[in-house]
Amino acid sequence: MSRPRVCVLIEAGSDAGRNPLLKPLGAALAARGAECTAFDATAPWSPAHLPTADVFLIKGGDPAVLCAAGAVADAGGTCLNGLDTTLRVIDKARVLALLGRAGLPVPATTVAADADAVAGLLRTAGAPRFVKPLSGRLGRGAGVLSPGERPTGAGPWLVQEVVDGPGYDYKVCGVGGRAAVLRVHVEPGRLDVPRVPVPHPDPGLMLLGLRTAEVCGLVCWGVDVVTGADGPVVVDVNTFPGYRGVPDAAGWIADAALDTAGVRVDGDRRPVWAY
Repeated sequence: MSRPRVCVLIEAGSDAGRNPLLKPLGAALAARGAECTAFDATAPWSPAHLPTADVFLIKGGDPAVLCAAGAVADAGGTCLNGLDTTLRVIDKARVLALLGRAGLPVPATTVAADADAVAGLLRTAGAPRFVKPLSGRLGRGAGVLSPGERPTGAGPWLVQEVVDGPGYDYKVCGVGGRAAVLRVHVEPGRLDVPRVPVPHPDPGLMLLGLRTAEVCGLVCWGVDVVTGADGPVVVDVNTFPGYRGVPDAAGWIADAALDTAGVRVDGDRRPVWAY
């Protein structure tokens, strides 16, 4: 019987520090009798270059990665997270609307097509607002703007009420019902910001992350939370975070990948959703 094959669709494969999860994930899969390969979708490729695998992990929302995932899905391949789910969640306006309809706490948000529209909303509000590009990644181009200011770069933009937090965010990262909480001081555009594990997180924070992932239909997930005066607020959802600072993540993902491929894994199993 051939070994199960897992392929990770990645970006920036030549950057050794960009995908730190690959090595431990490969080791975790090997320990479970499976093979792991990586396919750099940001290098030139054609459909004939796509490898075969039992399951493909869609690592992030880079357009090239999504393009490769689409080609895989169209050819009948199995993706984790599913392609439709991934596309829904990386649309920041769509996912906030989805969570709001489910009764989860999200900031009041308006979509503005261009910088002129953002400036008009700020003028009408008469107060600062948090502004971020609809298609932005890693916090690039995001920040608080006051009336009279305007964003730079291309829209559309999300214009949100400011959640006054303690100066740091919480990242709730999980796979299925397994989760960890990290405290992070976010610096836009920076990947290697310090992440401090929270050993005994507030159960409500964990529950919010798990419920958010469930509403979104995600197996691999990350939820960014700011704790304001009225409690925690979900400010962003990631379809496949980097899991930096989560030591057990590789094993969790390996189990989920093999579950998705229909391969049984020996050992203790947890339910998909654990509250």
